Amino acid sequence: MISKSHRCSPSIALLTPYDGANFGDAAIQDALIENFRKNDPDATFVGVTLNPDRTAEKHNIPCFPLAAISRPHYRPARKNGTWANTRLSRLPVLKQFAAAMRELRHVRESYQILRKVDVLAVAGGGQLDEEWGGPWGHPYSLFKWARLASLAGCPVVFLSVGACRMDSWLSKWFLKRALSSAAYRSYRDQGSKQLALALTPRAEGPVVPDIAFSLPVEKYKPVMYSGSSTPIRVALSPIAYAHPNLWPTANAIEHERYLTELASFTSQLLKSGVLVTLFSSSSPDELIFPELRKRLDSDLTEADHNRLSSRDVGSHHELLELLNSVDYVVSSRLHALLLAFLVNKPAIAISYDRKVTSLMEDMGQASYCFDIKSYTRYNLASAFSDIQTNRQLISSKLSAIRRGYRSALQVQYQVVCGLFSRPKEEKDITGRASSSVDAKMIH
Repeated sequence: MISKSHRCSPSIALLTPYDGANFGDAAIQDALIENFRKNDPDATFVGVTLNPDRTAEKHNIPCFPLAAISRPHYRPARKNGTWANTRLSRLPVLKQFAAAMRELRHVRESYQILRKVDVLAVAGGGQLDEEWGGPWGHPYSLFKWARLASLAGCPVVFLSVGACRMDSWLSKWFLKRALSSAAYRSYRDQGSKQLALALTPRAEGPVVPDIAFSLPVEKYKPVMYSGSSTPIRVALSPIAYAHPNLWPTANAIEHERYLTELASFTSQLLKSGVLVTLFSSSSPDELIFPELRKRLDSDLTEADHNRLSSRDVGSHHELLELLNSVDYVVSSRLHALLLAFLVNKPAIAISYDRKVTSLMEDMGQASYCFDIKSYTRYNLASAFSDIQTNRQLISSKLSAIRRGYRSALQVQYQVVCGLFSRPKEEKDITGRASSSVDAKMIH
């Protein structure tokens, strides 16, 4: 890479706790790359991810490891694609020393990367979160990268980030300092902003919709198949929520109740002639498919079972094609719902997190959102009947909201691109550019 001083077009580092298996994160990365290139076709990118090899292949940009040390549910992949399993607390002294040396080497190499880029963009997703990896997972990574960026004279921007679980004092300490060092901050929903402000008043920033809303989807023309002679088609996505072996906060009783109710609702759809396609937008949800099938009603006929299929989705493009081919969507994952809305499909949400509930409320779909801990098959059946009746009204509302979101996101891209084009004398000695005026443009 050439040095900053001799480069005309910006070089942008995109930081995300993404390993290539979450199609919402994939959609966000593609949206960022495409929209930044609209402002400057010659812009270059480097990804900072948990699996550089896989994400480089998916997005056609060079990628660098986000972390060097593995934590539970937060595992950086080695260069050969295998997953690291280093846990410092469980290693003998010599191996702990070797792991510490690997971390120091990663710090040095990360700093060298940041010296050669114009901005570090922490964009989209549940970035302010400790559930997957604890405080030494992503909270520490954000602190480390933000601190190194400051030392390298590279401004940091947080773009439409989400806040989730931040319980420990150490996570709060890491995230407070990462946010405080940023040149610009925005949050994908009001709840995320309030959680960030509870860490520090210096986390102030506008609320700007999820980056995935800026993903170009013009080629996916909305299709409605159901009619007098066509069966209704539903795309349904089970989630590994609370699974004892697949979720960081396991609860076998909650998982069993969730899956039993969902299987009963699925059985009802199949008995009524609905075609149901199971899909996953994020690993490891696909591992739940067999469990759901086992819990289907025992009185289903062979014809009923034949109406249930599974789709192996390999990318967010394939996911959009699937969602575009059905009439309705039932899911718990935030971006499975969001991508459904992008192709104008009514959806029912079984919410496992505040972010899902916030999305449904912001899209005017709160009446079709149910808490995963208390919902029943009857809730889903009633909502399904209602969205069929109000399909056209729902689609019109989704279209209007999406247009407003895209406009807000385009303003944000212009604001952030303004950081690239400012003369060096407008930045302070840490390399951070003031964003107080720019932030107001988005309110």
